[in-house]
Amino acid sequence: MSYIETRLFHYFVAVAEEQHFTRAAERLKISGPTLTEQIKKLESDLGLKLLVRAGNTPVSLTAAGMRFLAQALQVLRQVEHATAVARQAARGELGRLDIGFTTGVSFAGFLRTWLAGFERAHPAIDIATHKLGPPGQIEGMMHEGLDAGFTRAPHKYPAGVQGFEIYREPLVLALPSEHPLARRKKIAPAMLKDEPFVNSSAEPDVGFWGHSEAIAEVGNFTPRVVRRDNDLITVLTYVARGHGIAVVPKLTTRMNVANVVYREIAANPVPLASIAFMYRRDASASGTLLIKHMRRYALPQQQTGARTRLRPVS
Repeated sequence: MSYIETRLFHYFVAVAEEQHFTRAAERLKISGPTLTEQIKKLESDLGLKLLVRAGNTPVSLTAAGMRFLAQALQVLRQVEHATAVARQAARGELGRLDIGFTTGVSFAGFLRTWLAGFERAHPAIDIATHKLGPPGQIEGMMHEGLDAGFTRAPHKYPAGVQGFEIYREPLVLALPSEHPLARRKKIAPAMLKDEPFVNSSAEPDVGFWGHSEAIAEVGNFTPRVVRRDNDLITVLTYVARGHGIAVVPKLTTRMNVANVVYREIAANPVPLASIAFMYRRDASASGTLLIKHMRRYALPQQQTGARTRLRPVS
């Protein structure tokens, strides 16, 4: 015998537990003769006697039957577990997600806030996080290395990638502490027209512009960018060394970087930074659950004709 149908295990366990064919048949919702026939088939397949039945007396197990009962229960538990696991996987409740994030998102504690509820609701999904700049996250999603990411919002999403904004805040200026403008509480954009800027890397193909362009548009000048980097810490390090001024999200002011001070922008309205949740268009089942979870954080789409009203976050 090389194969026993799972239902025969169910039939045998019912008879063994009820110790009575009629009660077992009622429990299984089949006829008594059918149950008797199926138990005989099981014994025939095994080539041994499992049950002892004499007239209307209760059924008893043979020594082989007692051993077989223990194994049958184990088999049924394994089948039940395998079925549950398969159904979890089909629903996306079991699997792995690779998620990108930027320095600012991590430093502000946003990643923990946004993912904590999802991890509690879906403990069987393994989440791996990867620190990547916006271009790296886009590339990862386009080449299926990443399932989703948290990064500054682009003005358009490339083929195969979708997303929505989940956070907005004003932009501020990061200056070397000894810079003459650092004595001011607020700085008008027009006052920066001759200043060098430290900017994020430009990715015009997907609409990733540096924040300095937002301020320059308000001040009616073209920014002179002398350094570029997608890592926020590196950008602030350049500022601390006196290479230029950086335009950063307000959350950056929580970072205590030596020789760097933060000042508000004197503009009405003040240009905004935004963070987007981005994901692969062909999301996996687990990815679909994450998208549904993140929808609760989605912000209303901002309707404005000025690009300066909404800016990406580093």
